[in-house]
Amino acid sequence: MFILTVIKLLLIALNIFPSRFTNRRIMFLIYMTNLVTHVMMDEPRFAQPIPNVTVAVGRDANLPCVVEHLGGYKVAWIHIDRQMILTIHRHVISRIPRYSITYTDNTWLLHVNQAHQDDRGYYMCQVNTNPMISQVGYLQVVVPPNILDIESTPSSVAVRENQNINMTCRADGFPAPKIIWRREDGEEITVEKKKKVLVYDADVLPLTKVSRNEMGAYLCIATNGVPPSVSKRIILDVDLANDLGAESTCWRPIRHRCNHRLPHGGASQSHYLLGIQFGDGVAEQKV
Repeated sequence: MFILTVIKLLLIALNIFPSRFTNRRIMFLIYMTNLVTHVMMDEPRFAQPIPNVTVAVGRDANLPCVVEHLGGYKVAWIHIDRQMILTIHRHVISRIPRYSITYTDNTWLLHVNQAHQDDRGYYMCQVNTNPMISQVGYLQVVVPPNILDIESTPSSVAVRENQNINMTCRADGFPAPKIIWRREDGEEITVEKKKKVLVYDADVLPLTKVSRNEMGAYLCIATNGVPPSVSKRIILDVDLANDLGAESTCWRPIRHRCNHRLPHGGASQSHYLLGIQFGDGVAEQKV
Protein backbone atom coordinates (compact mmCIF):
# COMPACT_ATOMS: atom_id res chain seq x y z
CA MET A 1 0.00 0.00 0.00
CA PHE A 2 2.79 2.41 0.92
CA ILE A 3 4.61 1.71 -2.34
CA LEU A 4 1.48 2.53 -4.32
CA THR A 5 1.21 5.82 -2.46
CA VAL A 6 4.80 6.70 -3.33
CA ILE A 7 4.20 5.95 -7.00
CA LYS A 8 1.17 8.25 -6.97
CA LEU A 9 3.35 11.02 -5.49
CA LEU A 10 5.85 10.55 -8.30
CA LEU A 11 3.11 11.02 -10.86
CA ILE A 12 1.86 14.15 -9.09
CA ALA A 13 5.40 15.53 -9.00
CA LEU A 14 5.53 15.50 -12.78
CA ASN A 15 2.66 18.00 -12.85
CA ILE A 16 3.18 20.31 -9.86
CA PHE A 17 6.62 21.61 -10.88
CA PRO A 18 6.87 23.92 -13.92
CA SER A 19 9.40 23.04 -16.53
CA ARG A 20 11.60 26.07 -15.58
CA PHE A 21 12.35 24.38 -12.21
CA THR A 22 14.14 21.50 -13.88
CA ASN A 23 16.82 21.03 -11.23
CA ARG A 24 14.33 21.05 -8.37
CA ARG A 25 12.16 18.62 -10.25
CA ILE A 26 15.07 16.26 -10.84
CA MET A 27 16.12 16.44 -7.19
CA PHE A 28 12.62 15.57 -6.06
CA LEU A 29 12.41 12.59 -8.41
CA ILE A 30 15.79 11.33 -7.22
CA TYR A 31 14.66 11.61 -3.60
CA MET A 32 11.41 9.77 -4.26
CA THR A 33 13.21 7.06 -6.25
CA ASN A 34 15.60 6.45 -3.37
CA LEU A 35 12.68 6.34 -0.96
CA VAL A 36 10.84 3.77 -3.08
CA THR A 37 13.99 1.65 -3.34
CA HIS A 38 14.49 1.83 0.42
CA VAL A 39 10.90 0.84 1.09
CA MET A 40 11.03 -2.03 -1.39
CA MET A 41 14.24 -3.34 0.12
CA ASP A 42 12.85 -3.26 3.65
CA GLU A 43 9.43 -4.78 2.92
CA PRO A 44 9.13 -8.55 3.40
CA ARG A 45 9.13 -10.56 0.19
CA PHE A 46 9.24 -14.21 -0.84
CA ALA A 47 12.62 -15.19 -2.23
CA GLN A 48 11.33 -18.30 -4.01
CA PRO A 49 8.04 -20.17 -4.55
CA ILE A 50 6.95 -23.06 -2.38
CA PRO A 51 7.68 -26.29 -4.30
CA ASN A 52 5.05 -28.93 -4.84
CA VAL A 53 6.07 -31.95 -2.75
CA THR A 54 5.13 -35.61 -3.25
CA VAL A 55 5.55 -38.13 -0.43
CA ALA A 56 4.41 -41.71 0.17
CA VAL A 57 1.91 -42.22 2.97
CA GLY A 58 3.68 -42.72 6.29
CA ARG A 59 6.81 -40.84 5.22
CA ASP A 60 7.94 -37.36 6.34
CA ALA A 61 7.46 -34.23 4.19
CA ASN A 62 8.93 -30.71 4.41
CA LEU A 63 7.52 -27.52 2.89
CA PRO A 64 9.90 -24.50 2.79
CA CYS A 65 8.85 -20.84 2.80
CA VAL A 66 11.74 -18.41 2.25
CA VAL A 67 11.03 -14.82 3.35
CA GLU A 68 13.51 -11.97 3.08
CA HIS A 69 13.41 -8.71 5.10
CA LEU A 70 10.82 -10.11 7.49
CA GLY A 71 11.59 -7.49 10.14
CA GLY A 72 8.99 -7.49 12.89
CA TYR A 73 6.39 -9.33 10.84
CA LYS A 74 5.39 -12.94 11.46
CA VAL A 75 5.04 -15.99 9.21
CA ALA A 76 2.08 -18.36 9.46
CA TRP A 77 1.37 -21.72 7.81
CA ILE A 78 -2.20 -22.67 6.91
CA HIS A 79 -3.65 -25.91 5.49
CA ILE A 80 -6.22 -24.51 3.08
CA ASP A 81 -8.12 -27.76 2.53
CA ARG A 82 -8.70 -28.17 6.26
CA GLN A 83 -9.08 -24.39 6.81
CA MET A 84 -6.66 -24.88 9.68
CA ILE A 85 -3.93 -22.59 11.04
CA LEU A 86 -0.93 -24.82 11.67
CA THR A 87 1.81 -22.47 12.92
CA ILE A 88 2.35 -18.79 13.70
CA HIS A 89 5.98 -17.66 13.80
CA ARG A 90 7.75 -20.39 15.84
CA HIS A 91 4.65 -21.66 17.63
CA VAL A 92 2.58 -24.67 16.57
CA ILE A 93 -1.14 -23.86 16.75
CA SER A 94 -2.58 -27.10 15.38
CA ARG A 95 -3.48 -29.88 17.79
CA ILE A 96 -2.15 -32.43 15.31
CA PRO A 97 1.21 -33.42 16.81
CA ARG A 98 2.67 -34.46 13.48
CA TYR A 99 3.16 -30.80 12.48
CA SER A 100 6.22 -28.81 13.55
CA ILE A 101 8.15 -25.71 12.41
CA THR A 102 11.83 -24.81 12.21
CA TYR A 103 13.57 -21.59 11.10
CA THR A 104 17.04 -21.22 9.52
CA ASP A 105 18.47 -18.65 7.11
CA ASN A 106 15.19 -16.89 6.28
CA THR A 107 13.54 -20.28 5.66
CA TRP A 108 10.44 -21.30 7.58
CA LEU A 109 10.25 -25.07 7.20
CA LEU A 110 6.95 -26.80 7.89
CA HIS A 111 7.45 -30.45 8.87
CA VAL A 112 4.72 -33.04 8.29
CA ASN A 113 5.73 -36.23 10.07
CA GLN A 114 4.38 -39.62 8.93
CA ALA A 115 2.06 -38.04 6.38
CA HIS A 116 -1.55 -39.21 6.26
CA GLN A 117 -3.88 -39.02 3.29
CA ASP A 118 -5.74 -36.21 5.08
CA ASP A 119 -2.56 -34.13 4.85
CA ARG A 120 -2.88 -33.98 1.07
CA GLY A 121 -3.74 -30.52 -0.31
CA TYR A 122 -2.74 -26.86 -0.57
CA TYR A 123 -0.60 -25.15 2.08
CA MET A 124 -0.33 -21.37 2.40
CA CYS A 125 2.65 -19.47 3.79
CA GLN A 126 1.42 -16.04 4.93
CA VAL A 127 3.14 -12.87 6.19
CA ASN A 128 1.03 -10.44 8.23
CA THR A 129 1.93 -7.29 6.29
CA ASN A 130 -0.74 -4.78 5.29
CA PRO A 131 -1.97 -5.95 2.92
CA MET A 132 -1.11 -9.54 3.73
CA ILE A 133 1.21 -11.37 1.33
CA SER A 134 1.09 -15.13 0.79
CA GLN A 135 2.06 -17.98 -1.48
CA VAL A 136 0.80 -21.53 -1.87
CA GLY A 137 2.35 -24.98 -2.40
CA TYR A 138 0.83 -28.43 -2.78
CA LEU A 139 1.54 -31.59 -0.80
CA GLN A 140 0.70 -34.79 -2.64
CA VAL A 141 0.41 -37.93 -0.50
CA VAL A 142 0.52 -41.10 -2.60
CA VAL A 143 -0.51 -44.59 -1.49
CA PRO A 144 0.83 -47.87 -2.96
CA PRO A 145 -1.75 -50.30 -4.36
CA ASN A 146 -3.48 -52.84 -2.14
CA ILE A 147 -5.63 -55.69 -3.47
CA LEU A 148 -9.03 -55.95 -1.78
CA ASP A 149 -9.52 -59.67 -1.23
CA ILE A 150 -13.06 -59.24 0.03
CA GLU A 151 -14.09 -57.69 -3.31
CA SER A 152 -12.02 -60.04 -5.50
CA THR A 153 -12.37 -63.60 -6.77
CA PRO A 154 -11.08 -66.21 -4.26
CA SER A 155 -7.63 -67.71 -4.75
CA SER A 156 -9.19 -70.89 -6.15
CA VAL A 157 -12.30 -71.06 -8.33
CA ALA A 158 -13.90 -73.77 -10.49
CA VAL A 159 -16.08 -73.69 -13.59
CA ARG A 160 -17.63 -76.39 -15.78
CA GLU A 161 -16.16 -76.83 -19.22
CA ASN A 162 -17.90 -74.73 -21.92
CA GLN A 163 -19.39 -72.42 -19.26
CA ASN A 164 -18.59 -68.72 -18.73
CA ILE A 165 -16.84 -67.14 -15.77
CA ASN A 166 -15.84 -63.62 -14.74
CA MET A 167 -12.81 -63.29 -12.48
CA THR A 168 -12.63 -60.03 -10.53
CA CYS A 169 -9.72 -58.15 -8.98
CA ARG A 170 -10.24 -54.93 -7.00
CA ALA A 171 -7.54 -52.69 -5.52
CA ASP A 172 -7.28 -49.33 -3.81
CA GLY A 173 -4.47 -46.80 -3.55
CA PHE A 174 -3.68 -43.27 -4.71
CA PRO A 175 -3.56 -42.61 -7.61
CA ALA A 176 -6.17 -45.23 -8.47
CA PRO A 177 -4.37 -48.46 -9.43
CA LYS A 178 -4.44 -50.02 -12.88
CA ILE A 179 -5.31 -53.74 -13.01
CA ILE A 180 -3.81 -56.15 -15.54
CA TRP A 181 -4.23 -59.93 -15.94
CA ARG A 182 -1.78 -62.49 -17.28
CA ARG A 183 -1.36 -66.26 -17.13
CA GLU A 184 1.37 -67.51 -14.86
CA ASP A 185 2.61 -69.95 -17.54
CA GLY A 186 2.92 -67.15 -20.11
CA GLU A 187 0.23 -68.56 -22.39
CA GLU A 188 -2.27 -66.29 -24.13
CA ILE A 189 -5.67 -65.49 -22.64
CA THR A 190 -8.76 -65.86 -24.84
CA VAL A 191 -11.17 -62.95 -24.37
CA GLU A 192 -14.20 -61.75 -26.31
CA LYS A 193 -14.64 -65.35 -27.63
CA LYS A 194 -11.81 -65.23 -30.20
CA LYS A 195 -9.30 -62.52 -29.20
CA LYS A 196 -6.04 -63.81 -27.73
CA VAL A 197 -3.87 -61.52 -25.59
CA LEU A 198 -0.88 -61.92 -23.30
CA VAL A 199 -2.08 -59.10 -21.02
CA TYR A 200 -5.65 -57.99 -20.34
CA ASP A 201 -6.33 -54.54 -18.84
CA ALA A 202 -9.46 -54.44 -16.67
CA ASP A 203 -10.75 -55.15 -13.18
CA VAL A 204 -12.82 -58.05 -14.52
CA LEU A 205 -11.45 -60.84 -16.72
CA PRO A 206 -14.31 -62.40 -18.74
CA LEU A 207 -13.75 -65.95 -19.95
CA THR A 208 -16.33 -67.37 -22.38
CA LYS A 209 -17.00 -71.09 -22.98
CA VAL A 210 -14.01 -72.10 -20.91
CA SER A 211 -12.01 -75.04 -22.23
CA ARG A 212 -9.71 -77.43 -20.40
CA ASN A 213 -6.75 -75.60 -21.97
CA GLU A 214 -7.62 -72.51 -19.94
CA MET A 215 -7.26 -74.12 -16.53
CA GLY A 216 -4.27 -72.98 -14.49
CA ALA A 217 -2.96 -70.03 -12.53
CA TYR A 218 -3.87 -66.43 -13.41
CA LEU A 219 -2.13 -63.36 -11.99
CA CYS A 220 -3.97 -60.15 -11.21
CA ILE A 221 -1.41 -57.30 -10.92
CA ALA A 222 -2.16 -53.83 -9.49
CA THR A 223 0.12 -50.85 -10.20
CA ASN A 224 -0.18 -47.07 -9.78
CA GLY A 225 3.40 -45.83 -10.07
CA VAL A 226 3.95 -46.04 -6.32
CA PRO A 227 6.11 -49.02 -5.32
CA PRO A 228 5.62 -51.78 -4.61
CA SER A 229 3.21 -53.26 -7.13
CA VAL A 230 1.08 -56.11 -5.77
CA SER A 231 -0.43 -59.24 -7.31
CA LYS A 232 -2.88 -62.01 -6.52
CA ARG A 233 -2.68 -65.59 -7.83
CA ILE A 234 -5.98 -67.22 -8.76
CA ILE A 235 -6.19 -70.91 -9.69
CA LEU A 236 -8.88 -71.72 -12.26
CA ASP A 237 -10.07 -75.37 -12.19
CA VAL A 238 -12.17 -76.68 -15.07
CA ASP A 239 -14.62 -79.54 -14.42
CA LEU A 240 -14.16 -81.62 -17.56
CA ALA A 241 -17.06 -82.95 -19.61
CA ASN A 242 -16.31 -86.43 -21.08
CA ASP A 243 -17.62 -87.76 -24.35
CA LEU A 244 -19.90 -90.26 -22.63
CA GLY A 245 -21.98 -87.64 -20.93
CA ALA A 246 -20.53 -87.91 -17.42
CA GLU A 247 -18.89 -84.88 -15.83
CA SER A 248 -16.04 -85.02 -13.37
CA THR A 249 -12.52 -83.78 -12.75
CA CYS A 250 -11.67 -87.28 -11.45
CA TRP A 251 -11.27 -90.28 -13.70
CA ARG A 252 -9.51 -93.69 -13.40
CA PRO A 253 -9.28 -96.95 -15.42
CA ILE A 254 -11.08 -100.09 -14.16
CA ARG A 255 -10.91 -103.79 -15.18
CA HIS A 256 -13.29 -106.60 -14.26
CA ARG A 257 -12.83 -110.39 -14.85
CA CYS A 258 -15.95 -112.43 -15.65
CA ASN A 259 -16.17 -116.27 -15.69
CA HIS A 260 -18.82 -118.09 -17.74
CA ARG A 261 -19.40 -121.90 -17.67
CA LEU A 262 -20.44 -123.44 -20.97
CA PRO A 263 -23.60 -125.67 -21.08
CA HIS A 264 -23.57 -129.50 -21.09
CA GLY A 265 -20.51 -129.69 -18.89
CA GLY A 266 -18.22 -127.69 -21.16
CA ALA A 267 -15.13 -125.92 -19.89
CA SER A 268 -15.44 -122.46 -18.38
CA GLN A 269 -14.31 -119.33 -20.29
CA SER A 270 -13.11 -115.99 -19.01
CA HIS A 271 -13.17 -112.45 -20.48
CA TYR A 272 -12.43 -108.97 -19.16
CA LEU A 273 -14.38 -105.73 -19.04
CA LEU A 274 -12.14 -102.69 -19.45
CA GLY A 275 -13.47 -99.22 -18.84
CA ILE A 276 -13.01 -95.77 -17.28
CA GLN A 277 -14.85 -94.57 -14.22
CA PHE A 278 -16.07 -90.93 -14.20
CA GLY A 279 -17.41 -89.90 -10.81
CA ASP A 280 -20.45 -92.07 -10.14
CA GLY A 281 -20.75 -93.46 -13.69
CA VAL A 282 -18.88 -96.37 -15.28
CA ALA A 283 -18.27 -96.79 -18.99
CA GLU A 284 -17.18 -100.32 -19.95
CA GLN A 285 -15.91 -102.06 -23.04
CA LYS A 286 -15.49 -105.84 -23.57
CA VAL A 287 -12.01 -107.00 -24.58
